[in-house]
Amino acid sequence: MGRRLLAALFLILLPASAEAGIRIDEPRLVAALFRSNWCGPCKVLEPRYEAVMADYAAAPLERVRFDSSFGRRGALAQRAREEGVSQAYEATAGSTGFVLLIDRDTGDVLARISMAYSDADIRGALDHALQVIADREAFGL
Repeated sequence: MGRRLLAALFLILLPASAEAGIRIDEPRLVAALFRSNWCGPCKVLEPRYEAVMADYAAAPLERVRFDSSFGRRGALAQRAREEGVSQAYEATAGSTGFVLLIDRDTGDVLARISMAYSDADIRGALDHALQVIADREAFGL
């Protein structure tokens, strides 16, 4: 049985408050891209973000795309629950054109990357978020 399917089954069987505690070997840091085909800022941010992310292929983070191009808000909300980032997803209110770096265990948004970020800014945000996660894990948080 796949990890995501198993996690989804646990989500159904466990109360919502237990959502943060059922991660099965998944990275704690989530880089969630909120995009749409019609989004102008997405067209600026995405190529820059994708180029930088190539350098982070081995990093302990999970990449998630929430593509609202076709108005699948219900399916996207379900995906957010499965990924353990539903609080951050709901806070976006359907907005697009940014990346959130989210601590899956706490729900904290560690950075919001927008089209105003240069390649160096994106790297800086990723490096900082990875360090925050490493520090939290080292202290047992």
